[in-house]
Amino acid sequence: METKKEDRRVRRTKKLLTQALTQLLQQKQVNEITVKELTDLADMNRGTFYLYYKDIFDMLEKIEDELFENLNGIIALPENTEVSEQARPILRDLFTFIEDNQEMCRVLLSPNGDMNFLHRLNEVMRERCLHLYKSAEPKGSVDEFDYHYSFIVFGCAGIIRSWVNRGCPEAAEEMAELTSRMILSGGLS
Repeated sequence: METKKEDRRVRRTKKLLTQALTQLLQQKQVNEITVKELTDLADMNRGTFYLYYKDIFDMLEKIEDELFENLNGIIALPENTEVSEQARPILRDLFTFIEDNQEMCRVLLSPNGDMNFLHRLNEVMRERCLHLYKSAEPKGSVDEFDYHYSFIVFGCAGIIRSWVNRGCPEAAEEMAELTSRMILSGGLS
């Protein structure tokens, strides 16, 4: 089925609404934001908002869905590549993706962010990593994978949060290299 390409005006309207939501999420929780407040900040009427979204939660969910669609493209590397060779390109693309979407990522990873986003991100990454782990003829058990995965994911999440909160001063490639070295050395690089 062919998807209809969005009109430039529609993309611009959604972009303005997204920017306004990002700005509001820096100040308050999503459940405290009203459609009126959002549309006033975006300088448009509420009817325009309702053309695209049911409510603020629907808008946030659609933004997250789009982010995940792009993220899935990043982590879907060819199956025949060695696991050790896949980490760095995935990390480079992940950091580039975050850098390109840093305002929304900063908000989603903040205390005002959507915990569902973090859980969903964790599940997507866990499934991909588990698949890679199993395909690499592991010596350990799935329980051991869970510990290893937790170590890597929470370390990476900490690095990403710190990098985003600092305004992404280092290049995505540098961050991918640093993170890859830390993963391979168990945190010491």
